[in-house]
Order: sequence, then C-alpha cells, then structure tokens
Amino acid sequence: MRNIILTALIVLAAVFAMQNMHPVELVFIVWSIQTVVALAIIVSLALGMLIGALLVLPAVMRNKRRVKQSVRHATELENSLKEQQSASKARDDFSGTP
Repeated sequence: MRNIILTALIVLAAVFAMQNMHPVELVFIVWSIQTVVALAIIVSLALGMLIGALLVLPAVMRNKRRVKQSVRHATELENSLKEQQSASKARDDFSGTP
C-alpha cells in the first residue's frame, strides 16, 4: 500500500512539473535567480517541510526522553512490587497464615 501511494505521489509530481515549465524570476533582497515555476514550488515545499521538521524536533526528543524515563520508572515500580509480594509471601509462610 505504501508503494502505491509513493508511486501515485511521484506521478502527480511529474505531471505537476510538466505542466508548470514556465520561467519565473525569484528575487530576494539582492539575489535573483531564473528558474521554472515547478522547481520553485517544489524547492519551497521541501524547505518548508525541513523547517517544520526542525521546529518539531526538540519536542519529539523531549517526548522520547520522557517515555524512556516513564518506562524506567514503571520497571522500578514493578520490581519493587515483586519484592514486596515476595516479602509478604515469605512472612505469611513463616507465620503459618494461609
């Protein structure tokens, strides 16, 4: 299914690029570049995705760290519970209480 979606996106990008081959001049402050509309849009999209990913990255890393800490804490609690249950069972066995 993933390959089908990827293939469809590639075909759509190719059709988009073929239909938008008009030249355009991009100007930013003192820089100027001549390119086709499709390339300008695709590069802008890629840069936007990259910037978005970089902005989200700190939150993702923070959440991964929290998950690791939570798993470690849960493991410690489970081990503590097992120790308490073992101690309780040993105490019950020693006292003869069923």
